[in-house]
Amino acid sequence: MNQRVVPLGFVVAAVLFGVGGQLHPIGSGGNVDDHLLSMFTSDLWNASHLLQMVGLLLAATMYVLARRDGVFGEAVAKWLTLAAVGTAFAGLELIPHVAAASEADDLRDHAHTPILDFHMAMQVLASPALGLTTAALAIAVAREVRTTAAWILGAIALVSGVVSSFAGPLVVLTRDIDYSILFPFQMGVAIWLLGTGIRLARTDQSRSARPRKAATVRA
Repeated sequence: MNQRVVPLGFVVAAVLFGVGGQLHPIGSGGNVDDHLLSMFTSDLWNASHLLQMVGLLLAATMYVLARRDGVFGEAVAKWLTLAAVGTAFAGLELIPHVAAASEADDLRDHAHTPILDFHMAMQVLASPALGLTTAALAIAVAREVRTTAAWILGAIALVSGVVSSFAGPLVVLTRDIDYSILFPFQMGVAIWLLGTGIRLARTDQSRSARPRKAATVRA
């Protein structure tokens, strides 16, 4: 049963995460605080991050199911575990990410912002956790499957994963909003999930069709 659940889960997770990313408000302002304030006041702030959170947590769940059912083979098992942990962490980080908007007035008044501070600290880890573990998993899958589609998807995940992994650390540690341009590269995660889900579904359909053909010949 999970041979079909995993592909569907990958596709749904990709759509949720991808749409959430596209809905993310675009910040403005000359420094990090002003940039954040401009996004906190957007009506899309909550919807964008909640969609991304559900998408990432669903993806992490699918990784666990894929490992349990040997969807990608034994050689990929450890990478599925790693990606499940990294993706779940990135998803859960979006809880303080969303909640940080509640401190918009405190940020504007230069008052204490514990939720925002916690979010920023976790963001240093969340970007690499998602980007690097997804890239590692994608390459492991490509090496196991050895198809052109898997390698293309793996290359997309590798480039986007590595580039986006620098987004959180660079923005937080340098306080330079110019590095926020790296965040959209996380779309590569959605592309890999979508492409891999479709590839798995087509492979499952091909395997299911073979016995029926054989039975027709015997008849």
